[in-house]
Amino acid sequence: MVATLRIAVRMLARTPGLTLSAVALLVIGIGGGTLLFSAFESVWLRPLPVRHPEQLVRMVQHTPQLGARSYFPYPYYRALREHSTTLASAFGEVEWTVAMNQPAPPEQVRVRLVTPGFFQELGAQPVLGRVLAPDDTDAVVLSYGFWERRLQGDPNAIGRSIVLHGHTFTVAGVMPRGFNGLSADNTPEVRAPLAALERIRRNPEESLELVQLDLAGRLKPGVTREQALAECRALWVPAIREWYARQPDLGPSAVEAELRRGMELDPLERGVSIVRDKYGAVVRLLAVAGGFLLLLVCANVAGLLLAGAAARSGEIAVRLALGATRVRLARQMLVESVLLVTAGAAAGALLAWVCAPLLGHAMPPVRDLATTPINLAIDFHPDIRVMLAAMAAALLTAALVGVAPAIAASRMSVDAVLRGVRASHGWRGRRALVVIQVALCTVLLAGAGLLVRTFRELRAVDPGFDAAHVATFTTDPGLTGYGAAEARSLWLNLRVRVRELPGVTAAGAAARPLMRGSGMKTTVAPAGESPAQSDFLNTSTNGVTPDYFDAMGMRIVRGREFVPADIGGANPAPVIVNEAFVRRFFPNREPVGQRFGQTASGPAPANRLIVGVVKDAKYRGLREPMTPTFYTASDTGFSVLCVRTNGPPEGVIAPVRAALAALDPALPFTEIHTLTEEVEASVAPERLTAVLAACFAVFAALLAAAGIYGVLAFAVELRRREIGIRMALGARPGQIGALLGRQTAVMLVCGIAAGGGATLVLAGSLRAVLYGVPPRDPVSIAAAAALMCLVAAAATLIPARRATRLLPAVALRQD
Repeated sequence: MVATLRIAVRMLARTPGLTLSAVALLVIGIGGGTLLFSAFESVWLRPLPVRHPEQLVRMVQHTPQLGARSYFPYPYYRALREHSTTLASAFGEVEWTVAMNQPAPPEQVRVRLVTPGFFQELGAQPVLGRVLAPDDTDAVVLSYGFWERRLQGDPNAIGRSIVLHGHTFTVAGVMPRGFNGLSADNTPEVRAPLAALERIRRNPEESLELVQLDLAGRLKPGVTREQALAECRALWVPAIREWYARQPDLGPSAVEAELRRGMELDPLERGVSIVRDKYGAVVRLLAVAGGFLLLLVCANVAGLLLAGAAARSGEIAVRLALGATRVRLARQMLVESVLLVTAGAAAGALLAWVCAPLLGHAMPPVRDLATTPINLAIDFHPDIRVMLAAMAAALLTAALVGVAPAIAASRMSVDAVLRGVRASHGWRGRRALVVIQVALCTVLLAGAGLLVRTFRELRAVDPGFDAAHVATFTTDPGLTGYGAAEARSLWLNLRVRVRELPGVTAAGAAARPLMRGSGMKTTVAPAGESPAQSDFLNTSTNGVTPDYFDAMGMRIVRGREFVPADIGGANPAPVIVNEAFVRRFFPNREPVGQRFGQTASGPAPANRLIVGVVKDAKYRGLREPMTPTFYTASDTGFSVLCVRTNGPPEGVIAPVRAALAALDPALPFTEIHTLTEEVEASVAPERLTAVLAACFAVFAALLAAAGIYGVLAFAVELRRREIGIRMALGARPGQIGALLGRQTAVMLVCGIAAGGGATLVLAGSLRAVLYGVPPRDPVSIAAAAALMCLVAAAATLIPARRATRLLPAVALRQD
């Protein structure tokens, strides 16, 4: 075996061009495939880095429009802790966004209040200090990223003070990188004990009994999820009734609606993932594309090795003539393939490890349900499972690229080679590999066409507002202790100041910004009608100032705009609805003057009066269908200021920031964007997918071109004598070129037919990521076939030209 290995190294060193080309292709194929599979594994398969994650369950409600959500009242958590016999423990957390006043500069931070024993139940250990103890009230634990960013990774950070919402807390510990609690991909900056609620709450009426927690539990050994669910439901019903009894304004119908929704226990082994929910389909698609790319590389490398085997036909024939067995020669070729793949796999794994952080930087911006930006804390580096999968892929690659040359070597005719007769086995094998490459390339080109067209369709969508002249400014006065009256005064004064700025034509405020992936939803029905259960959360809503529609460039098509008199406690409350609302609820009636109401169940009250209809506009993103939306006139509860200018909106950013600083220097804008940037950010996932798919397709086309070129160059060399005889007998150059063209056409037609059929079969899996394009789009498939033909024509040109310039005398003399 050692001798075989030594010979394999020597033979590879004798052909450095072929060796380096094959290794480079394998590095790209295996490295890219490993990186993409690592992303897939991180999002879809990787368990939480906690103690026995397979025992964890999460209490959830599956609701239409929202999916799985965990908002359970504190009394239910208490009941689970005190009375559950199927759960070894119950624990949870709730997120609060507060202002951190110290250390400077002030900023908005995400704080999760955790129940006693949260860290102990997960088996989490800090890298510095300690975790929170059950009796802690003023201690906090920092995330690793926040410790690095705000405390500069200070090893003496334990015992330092930070000020949250005007109250001082002591740093007790720093959690390790990669610990995200119940989440798989994001973590708060700070974790504090649930008892700290009284110190960071904004509303004095907020109490522990009214808190809603993201709840989880750990199953006892031998207990099934079904057994635990039965008990959890039995404890949930009285807890829900107790919680709603503390809030009489919600009414009995709200209790019954809550009970009808029910609750479930979801496995929590892989954690809660925003990336999985938002971009899981895209990640899965890229992993599949990586697999196709690796197959293309395998076919190309196998073609290279077949060419190398053909070039070594004389050597192989001599070795056979001297007594070498065909099995030994086949083994020799397989060992050479394994060496190539080993080198490529090692370098590819290193490439995947080095490039893993780039995946995190390439991720589109992610926001939570409150539209707050989330700093992703997801590690895309390959772990042991990914490396094992990469090793398996490398072994499979070695088999795929090594079998064809080994078979070709074992079938070689000694007599034919020594007499100078060329065998056709390698020719047939390489043609089959090219057909495979063309088929795979066609699939990738068609898929890329679908994704690029999806991005173009989204970019062409009319959002319903004038994004080119609007800038948005996000702030939250409540973070710095403003009460409702103070916040109302601040927003009013800010709008007055901004409207007076040069170049500003309108300024309005809204409770929720547009194009940030989330918004407020409610259930409505015309007055006196009851919504069906499937109509839950059937309508979006937003609170706006009377000048909001002018600021956004949204046109009123019926009725009137809001006026200052609409703000207040009028009953029915004046509202403006969009055209989709009219189509949904009042399709055959004049909408202005109609009444409707919000209801969880039962007949809707007549407490909303339509005074106007506004043109449809996108709310959460361009991909979202036009949904029914109504707007209420308000003067408080805002989060975003929308400023319309008569020029580029970037020019108003500094003056608006100065206007806020003049009112309150301690209150910053947490986000500042042009509305065009917001629109572009909303299609960032589609842009990234289209770019990556196009890159894959281009690389695949280059590989297919290289394969076609290699086959035809080999064909010219193999048929040199035949071509010389044809030309000596009077064949014209055009006829020789046509001969090679027909060979290319046969491979091309077979490959495109196979690739087109595979595209039709696989296209349905793209449905979730497409927009405005049918999965089996004939235009994309036809474009892929046409592009493949152009690639084949370009690859055919040089070998065909070389064949037509052969001199018959030279070709016959050489043979």
